[in-house]
Amino acid sequence: MIEYLLFSVSAGVALISTNLDNLAVLLGLMIAMEQRRAIVGFAIAQVIVLALAIAVANGLSQSGISSWIGYLGVVPLVLGLRGVWLQITATKTQEMSSKSAAASVVVLFLSLSIDSFAVITPLLADSTAAFRLAAVLGAGIAGAVLVIIAIWGAPRAKSLGPRIARMDRIAPYIMICVGLYILLNTPTDAL
Repeated sequence: MIEYLLFSVSAGVALISTNLDNLAVLLGLMIAMEQRRAIVGFAIAQVIVLALAIAVANGLSQSGISSWIGYLGVVPLVLGLRGVWLQITATKTQEMSSKSAAASVVVLFLSLSIDSFAVITPLLADSTAAFRLAAVLGAGIAGAVLVIIAIWGAPRAKSLGPRIARMDRIAPYIMICVGLYILLNTPTDAL
């Protein structure tokens, strides 16, 4: 039972760490527009990302290529390494201008959730059905926690925004860890 709880917590940490940029944008949107619309857009995007991750993971596990699923760990590993490289070489103005280009709230959050999809999908695909359920529950609870933090932080958004943006720097390292976990742990999940 403890392994399911730990896996659930791991999926929740992965979702939160890859959504810190979404949280910073959500706090900014809550200042500029109706709070409910920003929160609903964020929640819809999270549901879509989790639903797509589940669909892809189920499709991969049922396709008969289950021995190759573990190699999906390369995706978050490469994205994490790319994120670390961009942190070292990119400027903050380039990062912020690309985030403000989305036209609608849901599309904005979906575009910022590609890293979440890239981390959660291999985690789900490399797991048995019971572990998938634990991961989805953990990720769902983590998404709800992010919404609660945004509701709490809306009045404090001006001071919290820069802090959350700085915390977003840990996401590539967590993506690297998830990728390595998937690559190294694959044979044990089949047992």
